[in-house]
Amino acid sequence: MKWRLVAALLSLTIVVLAVQDVPLIQYLRIVETERITTALERDSFVISGRAKEAIETSSSVGITYVQNAITEYGAQSGARVLVVDVFGVAIADSGSLDTIGTSFLTRPEIAEALAGSVSSGRRFSSTANQELLYVAVPILNGSQTLGAVRLTFPASVVDSAVNERLRGIGSVAGITLLVSVLVALLLAFGITRRLSNLKNVTEEFTKGNYKVRAEVNGGAPEIRSLARSFNAMADQLGKLISQQKAFAGDASHQLRTPLTALQLRLERATEMLSTDPAGAAERIEAAIVEADRLQRLVEGLLVLSRSENVDQIARVNCDASQIARERFDNWEALASEQNVSLELKIPETATILAIPGALEQVIDNYIDNALGNVPANSTITLEVTADPKFTKISVIDEGHGIPEADLAKAFNRFWRAKSDTHGSGLGLAIVDRLATASGGRAELVNLSPHGLSADAYFPTA
Repeated sequence: MKWRLVAALLSLTIVVLAVQDVPLIQYLRIVETERITTALERDSFVISGRAKEAIETSSSVGITYVQNAITEYGAQSGARVLVVDVFGVAIADSGSLDTIGTSFLTRPEIAEALAGSVSSGRRFSSTANQELLYVAVPILNGSQTLGAVRLTFPASVVDSAVNERLRGIGSVAGITLLVSVLVALLLAFGITRRLSNLKNVTEEFTKGNYKVRAEVNGGAPEIRSLARSFNAMADQLGKLISQQKAFAGDASHQLRTPLTALQLRLERATEMLSTDPAGAAERIEAAIVEADRLQRLVEGLLVLSRSENVDQIARVNCDASQIARERFDNWEALASEQNVSLELKIPETATILAIPGALEQVIDNYIDNALGNVPANSTITLEVTADPKFTKISVIDEGHGIPEADLAKAFNRFWRAKSDTHGSGLGLAIVDRLATASGGRAELVNLSPHGLSADAYFPTA
């Protein structure tokens, strides 16, 4: 990835340099050509002014003066100067005296200058075998044309001047690319290093090291956000894995005992079928009781497993008073069969926030536990107390309560009081999980002189 980032940054730099420098190069070429052309035109008019008097008088001294002047100018500037009369015949030439007397009327620039116009441009000279930059101006006396002056300059000189500037631009572009490479490498390695670290952390996590976490300090905001997201995911997965391990360990431990007892009773009943049918029937009846206990334990495990995934369930408004009244009606008959009085103390309405079905299961588990632990002719009270912040739902019994040392672990999975020989030890764990997921809490409080208040707090809507 880092090399792709470097290539992308370099490509961007090259595109920027091309967009900037290509027009600049063309501009420099045009400017340099125009500068030299303007200089040649200026010098051509100066020379034509000096040659005018010599042509008018046809003086040999004047022609010699012009010849010496253009020879010196040509040596200094590198240009070739040609002076012709009105007929296009050369009278002075800085390049060679052999051309004096030769007609140059066939040259288009000479013909144009003799016609009274200034001519300039580039053309290839077969005589000089090179590209030339030329300027031709007329020698005027008023409106009368006396001759023409032509300056030619090797186009290679212009190209050399432009190339000299281009070399400067190229040096700057090269330095820019070099700096871009260094910056691209720093950025790419900085980004990919943190991605590589995150990759290594991920690989460690997949190997079973659930404590490893990504570094969230430093780097681009997107990398830090990705690292935080990974850590949040790792925390959640670590929590779930720990819960599943604990759940599997507890479940296997709790299921082993009733399964072993069930197997032993059935084996003993099989042995006694032929010799002691009555004893075999007793063993089978005990096996059925053990199977019922096993069924309740499995059902509790399934409920608890579902309750582990309720954090993402949306909470809804529900009337705690109405639900408490419905659960009271459902349990009243069973309580009467056990010679236990069930009382209800609720306000007319009490709206709470809870996940769907949570309050029903909380009340059912609390009443079921209370019925299994209170003596006959006692009272169980189902009470709802509304408060601006939390609404408390209480199931108050007149039993022996729970030893203070056991109150802290009563909501643990598979915990059972010594007097509870039929429960699965999951009811209170389910209550605590549902209350917490609803934004509240569950707690047990021993009463004086005896009794227990099983409470659950839900946010008041």
